[in-house]
Amino acid sequence: MSVPAPVLADRVADILRATCRVVVRDGAHGLRMASVAREAGVSKALLHYYFATRQELLRAAFGFSAEQWEAAVEAELARAASGAERVERYLLASVDPSGPLGEHRALWNVVWSSLRVDQDLRPTVERSYRAWLARLERLVVEGSSDGSVPSSVDARLASWRLAAVADGLDSMLYLGLVDRRRARRLVKGSIERELAA
Repeated sequence: MSVPAPVLADRVADILRATCRVVVRDGAHGLRMASVAREAGVSKALLHYYFATRQELLRAAFGFSAEQWEAAVEAELARAASGAERVERYLLASVDPSGPLGEHRALWNVVWSSLRVDQDLRPTVERSYRAWLARLERLVVEGSSDGSVPSSVDARLASWRLAAVADGLDSMLYLGLVDRRRARRLVKGSIERELAA
């Protein structure tokens, strides 16, 4: 008897969610198939049926987490009235350590920090980072198109500088050097300066 596709998809999603929890708890370098199987409540054999190697599992979990983050961010952006407001919401989502957004940021930080010892992850992380940066640039361009961002603003330069601010604040939040409220104020202030006429 075959298992319906939605059941299989749910099972894989449960495994990937469990993998994300294990990575955040134990680090990407500490990821073990046995730990994930225990966390997901499945056998190691079933885990290996879906994911042949630890690297394959880690890449899939990172991609799954990124998809969840993107869906949450898209819902947030849909509530914004202008391109400038979408830039703000996008950057705040990138440094906000709460809810599903924060879970992805925690995973991102753990995976990012493991790149020195796990070069196989670099292409996956680089693709994700480039997509994030490109999306930010498109949002600035949208703001120029709808008039909420002055046309004199260089979208590429502004998005790169804002990305640097968001990255730095994300690291500071991760280390506990700033709290959420202060990080949000700093992001908003940087956007105001960067997107000014």
